[in-house]
Amino acid sequence: MTPTRPPLDLPRRIRCTDPEQGTLECGHRLWHLKAARSWAAHVARTTPACADPLLVSLSELHTNALKHTASGRPGGRVRIEIERRRRLFLLRVTDDGPRPGAEVTVPQARPVEGLRGVDGLLAEGGYGLALVDAMALFWDFTREPDGGLTVRAAFDRSGRTRMAA
Repeated sequence: MTPTRPPLDLPRRIRCTDPEQGTLECGHRLWHLKAARSWAAHVARTTPACADPLLVSLSELHTNALKHTASGRPGGRVRIEIERRRRLFLLRVTDDGPRPGAEVTVPQARPVEGLRGVDGLLAEGGYGLALVDAMALFWDFTREPDGGLTVRAAFDRSGRTRMAA
């Protein structure tokens, strides 16, 4: 009989052999979003202005994973990977797949034009992938063998976005 191991403290950094890569595993708690942004700013090794598109997109993808997948349930996990290349940041965010009993969905960037809240201001929600689509040079996704979904996005290391290019 193998002894039961206590759950890992999350978020936790995962050691990478490549110094140009960083990996973080987060849990289902909302405060992990802040920890992930702080970690990503450190991993990016650049100015705040150059890291901003990466950090905003990471935040949106992480939030989507918690909101729409099993990653947001107790015991859920979100894996975040950042790779620094000569002129790009590559971001990968992997979730735990659909919640039990839920349909498998695919990410879609939909414009949310004209959506107004009670006070006449833009209502929250629905902007996540639209922001990623506007800031990333490209983005796509793959379904993992275990049912999880990995969203991958590339960003210009200068901080320029596709909308500004």
